[in-house]
Amino acid sequence: MNKNKIFNIGIWLVFTILFLRLFQVQILKHKYYYELSLKNYLKPLKLHAPRGDIYDRKGKLLAHWEPVFRVSLIPDLIPPEGLKKLKEILGRLDVDPETLKIKSNYITIKTGIPFHKALIIEENYEEFPSVVVDADPSRVYYPQFNYLSHIIGYVGEASQEEIEKFNLSPGDVVGKSGVEAVYDTILRGRDGYRFIAMDSKGAIVDLNPRPPIPPVKGKSLRLTIDSDLTHYIDSLFLPYKKGACVVYNPITGDIYSLYSKPYFGSSLIKLRWEDYLKDPSSPLINRTIQGLYPPGSVFKPISALIGLASGKIERNTVFYCPGSYRFGRRVWKCWKSSGHGSLDLIQAIAQSCDVYFYQLGLTVGLENFLNILKDFRLPIKTGIDLPGEYQVLLPDVDYYRKKYGDYGFTEGYVMNLAIGQGEVLLTPIWIAVVTGIIANRGVSAIPHLLADHNPGYIKWDLPREDFEIVREGMLQVIKGEHGTASFLYSPQFSFAGKTGTAQNPHGKDHSLFTCFSPYDNPQIVITVVVENAGHGSEAAAPIAAKILERWYEKK
Repeated sequence: MNKNKIFNIGIWLVFTILFLRLFQVQILKHKYYYELSLKNYLKPLKLHAPRGDIYDRKGKLLAHWEPVFRVSLIPDLIPPEGLKKLKEILGRLDVDPETLKIKSNYITIKTGIPFHKALIIEENYEEFPSVVVDADPSRVYYPQFNYLSHIIGYVGEASQEEIEKFNLSPGDVVGKSGVEAVYDTILRGRDGYRFIAMDSKGAIVDLNPRPPIPPVKGKSLRLTIDSDLTHYIDSLFLPYKKGACVVYNPITGDIYSLYSKPYFGSSLIKLRWEDYLKDPSSPLINRTIQGLYPPGSVFKPISALIGLASGKIERNTVFYCPGSYRFGRRVWKCWKSSGHGSLDLIQAIAQSCDVYFYQLGLTVGLENFLNILKDFRLPIKTGIDLPGEYQVLLPDVDYYRKKYGDYGFTEGYVMNLAIGQGEVLLTPIWIAVVTGIIANRGVSAIPHLLADHNPGYIKWDLPREDFEIVREGMLQVIKGEHGTASFLYSPQFSFAGKTGTAQNPHGKDHSLFTCFSPYDNPQIVITVVVENAGHGSEAAAPIAAKILERWYEKK
């Protein structure tokens, strides 16, 4: 075989192989390589999962979702004039300006746009390379449930910290407060994706070049809250501008109501955020878990337990109240200027005698009083399943030394402490839980908002007889002839409670009341704080009694 023939055969083989390869690429694997060629321009667009619904304990829908129009784009592919025109059409964008610096991926710049604006963008699509208008699930809050806004909370765009923590994308929405925040990972569900095919200039070639990955809706939540009861409580607070109310089951931990006034609108949070921040009444503060109040006489049951634990005070310890008490150069007044006369411990709790508790505190002694309070190991937070619960202030000896120095505080400070004034600051939810502990003789469930929840418990290891003494005193607040809330007595149901008046340096005193019922087998605790409303028996106690009456009617 000569060299020319070998060369020709070689050429023929090469062309045959090339032909077969071209046939494979162009004919047999055309679809495969076509899709492969699109990969550089196949952009994923996140499909947000609908958030789970939120219901109250009776199945009433409190928060839902609905589809709205959204606008998404790839910042790197839209020219400045196109972005400018989009802003003119859409108004203020939903995203942080920093988010627009993300170049190569889709981001959502506006949700909830009206139909006519969606049409304008669609009709002028050539001016807006990469822009997609489609449906996106949006959170829906019902204005009639604004009084539950501190419980439900609200959602908003994820911060950079949240993006990194939860592996999210810019523009994603997360829970920012309330149960929306606490149970965000449950409510959020799992996002999906659709894929957009485009050419090198950003013009969309195909909106569905491959099947989408569908999103999975978040799980729904049922809360322990009774929205009807909370609505009724809202009506009772109509005469007052500020306050808080906790209705709670100390056995199960279920919170029937967690009411804070003033409140905000969850559906209006984006539009009125600056207004809410500037509002001097602070509607964004959840007063049930973030309001720190001097407890006033509501603290006296705890002072009584401190006295009993010291061994220096007994059930039958008697002190005389002439209406005031002189200590050093100062005369300390009782709320009843004519005096209470001689009282034992139960009578002192029932009649809320300040002079009795001045003497109780002095008998125990300041350092001993503080050390016993510390030894009680009461929690500084209740552990409720809401974000932002404030720690209560229960001062100890180290606190006083740090604040006043070794010689800057004297025995006189214990007189203020014993009546719940001075440095003690408590939240309404904390007062409610401790009331539950006293009611159940040393144990109460940790309060929670999620239904069908196995609660933990807070225990207070004291002799049962000590709790019984204090319980009897609280019963006589209602049932006793001279009890500070005896006007609330009803033969239809038994309950025990304690009135309180917290001094307020900025205006009228705050009115407090906490109670539990039934007396023998407590199943409900009600704690009410009404700011700037005077004595505990004037505002808070009547509200609590009406709530209790309603609870028995609906039980």
